[in-house]
Amino acid sequence: MNKPLTSPGRSHKLVVFAIAAIPLALLAWYVNVYVSGEELVNQENRIRNAIELNPWRSFIVGFGIYCGLALVPGTGGKAIVYGWLFGFWQALTLVSVGLTLVAMVTFSLSRYLIRDSIERHYASFLALMNMHLEKEGAFYLLTLRMAHAPYSIVNPVSGASRVKTWTFFWTTGIGLLPANAIWVYVGIRLPSLRELATTGAESFIDLPLIAALIACGSFPILVRWLVNHFGVLATVGQDHDATTPDH
Repeated sequence: MNKPLTSPGRSHKLVVFAIAAIPLALLAWYVNVYVSGEELVNQENRIRNAIELNPWRSFIVGFGIYCGLALVPGTGGKAIVYGWLFGFWQALTLVSVGLTLVAMVTFSLSRYLIRDSIERHYASFLALMNMHLEKEGAFYLLTLRMAHAPYSIVNPVSGASRVKTWTFFWTTGIGLLPANAIWVYVGIRLPSLRELATTGAESFIDLPLIAALIACGSFPILVRWLVNHFGVLATVGQDHDATTPDH
């Protein structure tokens, strides 16, 4: 049986969290000092009004922003924000198409421009991927997607592997869809800033929201357990976090 997907060492995580915490702390300080709650509420209302009045333009702009952010590793939580602003079906379409498109771009760059570099850098995982593609075929890539294997690793290594472009495309779109739907649903259940300012923390006491948050954490764990139990999913390596969503 293969080893399960593993996470990086504690020290590496602490460094990453510390780097991420600095700009977030500065942003929180700036908002607390210079931005009033009413101003934030008004800004949210302006954004929602703009989306309602210009749905197609808003979708195109939002899609471009999403794709740009999706190219940056570690920018998780985007699907929640888009669900919060755009609603379920529009956000799910935007997120699913955006992630699949960005995956195809990375896949193509790896296959046709930087294949040699990927083969050197990820030699062990590439060998494992090719081995499992021989045994399980498309099902292997599908399980990697559903188990939240690191997006920034699977895409380029797949480009250097023997997988067909069409197989990579449809396994990406279908494999990411369940998690996308869960994250977007979390977003639509979150209260608006006006509701939050009015009722406070009680706005988060929502059974569907709590259930969706539990599903966010349990779904990839369940998928990993199932595929590891049947000996399908190989390790991505000790240096990459397999639990960080790129949605």
